[in-house]
Amino acid sequence: MNLGTFSGGIFSFCNWFYRLAYLNILWIGFTMLGAIIFGFFPASVALLSVLRQLIQKKEPVIFSTFWGYYKQEFKNSNKIGLIVGIIGCLVIINLFFLQQSPINQTQWLVYPMIMISCMYVLFICYLLASFITFEQTIPKHIKNSILIMLYNPMPSLFMIFGFAAVYYGITWIPGIGFFFSASVLGLVILSSATLAYQKIEKKQLQLSNQATNN
Repeated sequence: MNLGTFSGGIFSFCNWFYRLAYLNILWIGFTMLGAIIFGFFPASVALLSVLRQLIQKKEPVIFSTFWGYYKQEFKNSNKIGLIVGIIGCLVIINLFFLQQSPINQTQWLVYPMIMISCMYVLFICYLLASFITFEQTIPKHIKNSILIMLYNPMPSLFMIFGFAAVYYGITWIPGIGFFFSASVLGLVILSSATLAYQKIEKKQLQLSNQATNN
């Protein structure tokens, strides 16, 4: 084994370990700075934006870059948060009334509502990924996120399994969620969304080549 390659791998791992922990703490702090309700989406957008730069090996200054995205996208990200919140309230209200209704009348609705809840979470993830990746209007972000979620089951399954793995990791190792919950979930979201975008680009390229050949 090449010692230089091994030591380089160890350094890279430790560097990512530190960055993910630091970003997670920043995400918690800036979410609280916005009184949670107004801080969650700006902090999440900032987190994903910095992670995207790190994945692209741009080596940003983490704090100043995070703070810059937080300020820059505070208003627009909270607009998205408002829309997501309204949709979420409708889902919660439906689940509440489902629980209050007689079992024999609503039992067949349980699994569809669970599926809708999962799709709601996936929609939020794709929406955030779209917001930091593409420059377009909010309605277009929403439309494209729904279409990507519906027509790309494999990336969505990858996202679900990734979320489950993070959940069990946090459950089994007390305290680790403070350092590696949101940041690792951010990596899962970006990896899944990137996979979906690559599949779409590949399909578009195939269609373009077919049109050219015809």
